[in-house]
Amino acid sequence: MTVLPATEIVSSKEFFDYEAKYVPGVCEEITPGRMNEEEVARVERIAKKVYAVLDCKGAVRIDYFLQQDTGDFYFIEINTVPGQTETSLISQQVRAMGMEVKEFYTQLIDEMLATAGKE
Repeated sequence: MTVLPATEIVSSKEFFDYEAKYVPGVCEEITPGRMNEEEVARVERIAKKVYAVLDCKGAVRIDYFLQQDTGDFYFIEINTVPGQTETSLISQQVRAMGMEVKEFYTQLIDEMLATAGKE
């Protein structure tokens, strides 16, 4: 199981609404997000646990808040069909890992095919 680097979304609006999500320049997407090593490790542990408990397969996106002052983690939702464009979060995260998007999905498909016959 691979956990991609988190993307920190900084909105210029009070709420992350339709405009914040889809109008260029309203939000800044920072990949990898600005977290210390402990926070990165903790988020990775939680993401792996959520993925396993929900019996996910393939690439998913887990949305959460990590409260800066307290370090509290708030799971929001899991997107089992995340965007796949070049500007989508997963594409940004794959590139932040130093991989090409095509390479990532080729590897993912190969792994899924290899495990499909074993279940």
